[in-house]
Amino acid sequence: MRHVLALLHRELAAYFLGPMAYLVLLAVQCIAILNFWMLVDNLSEPQRELSSLRDPMSTYISGSLVFWFAIIVFVPMLTMRLFAEERRSGTIEALLTVPVTETEVVLAKWLAGVLMYVALLVPFAMYLPFLYYQASFDFDVGPILTLGLGLTTMGMMFVAIGLLLSSLTRNQIIAAIWTFVVLVLLVVIFPVAYVFAASQHAGWADGIRFISIFYQIQGLGMGQLDLRYLAVHLSVCLFVLGLTVKAIQMRTNL
Repeated sequence: MRHVLALLHRELAAYFLGPMAYLVLLAVQCIAILNFWMLVDNLSEPQRELSSLRDPMSTYISGSLVFWFAIIVFVPMLTMRLFAEERRSGTIEALLTVPVTETEVVLAKWLAGVLMYVALLVPFAMYLPFLYYQASFDFDVGPILTLGLGLTTMGMMFVAIGLLLSSLTRNQIIAAIWTFVVLVLLVVIFPVAYVFAASQHAGWADGIRFISIFYQIQGLGMGQLDLRYLAVHLSVCLFVLGLTVKAIQMRTNL
């Protein structure tokens, strides 16, 4: 694993050689401003009784359609080039001929994607100190920490999925579309399935709710630190990264 840092530096530099990373970060900044404005608007209405962190944070992050839209759209944009562009340009063969392993390459690309994902979360967090110091809104930092931890492990899983799909094609657009579809299924379909199952009083409703990413993040945003959620995220992440390594090895041996 001694080459991972050098490969990571290469991948991070590649992000900022083109306009994509700058455009994504700018778009996320605009979305974060909109989200924060909506939060302040909610807090300015006394009749809404948003007297604790629980409801404001649900509005600000886990219950915000704008936030989820940003995650579902921008994660595929960040991961689509990681392998697809290397395969299209033919540089992946040259990369794998140097004394590095497929595992090191996959790990470096995944870490670069995770760091870029964390950069997407920063604009949403940077406005909270203004809420505390300027608006004198005294909130508990506990739910913020649990939410941040959950969003990080969720992002690690999402980036791993995008990396796998990017390794299966030479076309960045196809990789982005398939990643988008998978993330929509994970974020949107399970809550819909849970609502349907709950309306039918089905016995499997609680199981669907447990594996639903949306409800997991909603619970973490309320300060409910369930380590099983984090274990699910990390287990899926490791499994998908293992599949990515195998996919790269198979293509190398062809």
